[in-house]
Amino acid sequence: MPSCNPLQAIIKQKDMKKIFVLTFSLLLLFVIKVNGQTYDKPINGVTVGYYNDKFGSHGMRAGYEIPVWQSLRQGIDPANIKHAFILKANINFYNHKRHHTGLSVNVTIGYRYTSKSGLIIEPLHVGTGYLHSFLNGTTYEATPEGGFKEVKLAGNSTLILPYIQLIGLGFDFRQKSNLPLGFMMSLDPYFQHSVNTQTRIRLATPVTMTYYFK
Repeated sequence: MPSCNPLQAIIKQKDMKKIFVLTFSLLLLFVIKVNGQTYDKPINGVTVGYYNDKFGSHGMRAGYEIPVWQSLRQGIDPANIKHAFILKANINFYNHKRHHTGLSVNVTIGYRYTSKSGLIIEPLHVGTGYLHSFLNGTTYEATPEGGFKEVKLAGNSTLILPYIQLIGLGFDFRQKSNLPLGFMMSLDPYFQHSVNTQTRIRLATPVTMTYYFK
């Protein structure tokens, strides 16, 4: 097990936080709504639902989404969304009984196609995030005197880069009705830097509902 200088560990965590803040800020610069015609239905969404990690844990997701650009179908009355780029921000929680509890935030931006009937296809969303894991069970560390002491809330803080949403499929109830709801499920691989000096590839499979409001 390689030794770790505490000062170096603090510096690395600060660098990761700076990278996350910078990437998050750049994504926010894209939040400019461009609409070719009037769309009178709600477009901002609050998301809640199921979240996990590698199928071995279970948890929850809460988030917010907003279109940074969207294109409407011509000649449709009332107006109907066809193409959009969506910015999403999520808070995720999961618990793996044998290993750890994870709490993370992630921000992504990507393309969404919506059919006339309401079918949603999101081929790719890319972003970044930050994950803090808390080890389950009692954890101890060695003391300079040769003994051991209990460590409260032991765990790791790591950068997630990139966070990728793949093969997102869902349904937009606004297309054919006044019901301001949407459904989405996807495969979300993400890269965790670094755990014991290594990069780990993890996988989440969130299933969520979104409530849209003006």
